Amino acid sequence: MRVRAAPGLVAALALLLAACASPPPPASKLPERCLDRLATYDMDFAPAPDFSSGGCTVRNAVKVSRFGRAKLSSPALMTCALAEKLSAFEGVFLQPAAERILHSPVAVIHHYGTYACRQRTGGTQMSEHAKANAIDIGIFELANGDKVSVTRHWNGAGDKSEFLKSIGQGACTQFKGVLGPDSDKAHYDHFHLDMGTWAFCRLKFTDPRKR
Repeated sequence: MRVRAAPGLVAALALLLAACASPPPPASKLPERCLDRLATYDMDFAPAPDFSSGGCTVRNAVKVSRFGRAKLSSPALMTCALAEKLSAFEGVFLQPAAERILHSPVAVIHHYGTYACRQRTGGTQMSEHAKANAIDIGIFELANGDKVSVTRHWNGAGDKSEFLKSIGQGACTQFKGVLGPDSDKAHYDHFHLDMGTWAFCRLKFTDPRKR
């Protein structure tokens, strides 16, 4: 019979393992410019030119195709700040959780886009997507060929649900804004991760930053 650990114990173990992972170099030892810092990370990227279109402006952006051991399903345009956080998230939270819970690393991150010149869902202010400062992620494909879907596995009691809850909690410590299936109908099938002005974590557990 399989014995499942209590949620509090799982969270504690996740934070302990994250602390033991190999994070990016300390901030005091990193170059001052974001683009220079990206060169110190294990990722494939190319600088992108600044541009404005339809009232939306994108600055200090890069096009990324890989973070650590995980490729993106397609190259994605994003701000340097978002790329930097995604690189840290992949190494400190995503891969340790995949190895620990699912026993296979994440090989492909299937995303639903980064840049879109539009307003926020249900609002009048511009979305962080309008600045390429957000990414929507729906599926994590493992090296063993299995897939974890936000749509299918967020609500459940199995290992895949535990994995999504674990990385969701980790995301809330890395990114400024985190939305998901608990937020609203528009996010039923993906995580929205952004580096905007406001800090929020709209998933059904306590925001780790407020503990």
